[in-house]
Amino acid sequence: MIAKNYYITREKKLLKHLNKTLTSFSPFLLKKYGNEFTKNIIIEARDDFKELIPRIPHYKTAAYQTIIIANAELIALVRAMKKNGKTVEDVFKIQAGIMKKKTSKIPSFIGKIWISKFAGYFLNKIAVKGTEEGWISKYVRGSKDDNFEVSIITEKCGLVEYLKSEGMTDYLKYCNFIDFIIFPSMNIGLRQPNTIDTGKCVYCMKYNTKSEIPEYLQKLYN
Repeated sequence: MIAKNYYITREKKLLKHLNKTLTSFSPFLLKKYGNEFTKNIIIEARDDFKELIPRIPHYKTAAYQTIIIANAELIALVRAMKKNGKTVEDVFKIQAGIMKKKTSKIPSFIGKIWISKFAGYFLNKIAVKGTEEGWISKYVRGSKDDNFEVSIITEKCGLVEYLKSEGMTDYLKYCNFIDFIIFPSMNIGLRQPNTIDTGKCVYCMKYNTKSEIPEYLQKLYN
């Protein structure tokens, strides 16, 4: 059972983290939309996020906590932008720019470690623990006959469930867009045979290969 109301007593800490996120967005918003627009977005995003806090699902698995909270912040930003005539794509184009800057500092050899059996031990533990909480996934190492080294297969994604519960249907197809920035920065080629609307998320990864970025995501990166 995923806990709700868990973050109510942690509101101060969450808002502090949200402020950092809004600070990273502000220069992009100012440059594109101006001071008054940016000021309104920041105020409205904070208000929307406060309303979200009681409904944010809590996973004991730390990796999933991070994913959920980051996306709760983005939900608040998307809602604030939409109230002011913008779209979910407008938010994610900015987020893509922020993430490209952050990941440009990642040494490419980190990808070789990430794809290794050593890292796989911990990734498998995350998958097992997450599955116990309802985020059903498994870690698979490829054989010599496969065209991937590592695959993560998610039968039931906690993030997708969360987005659906908040009515963020226009957000769903973009919920993995950051992965197509992070993995290439580590020199890992990422391929996703299934789209999220199939109800199954499959990641296939191989070191020192090129990612196959879905066409609908490419417009966020250009």
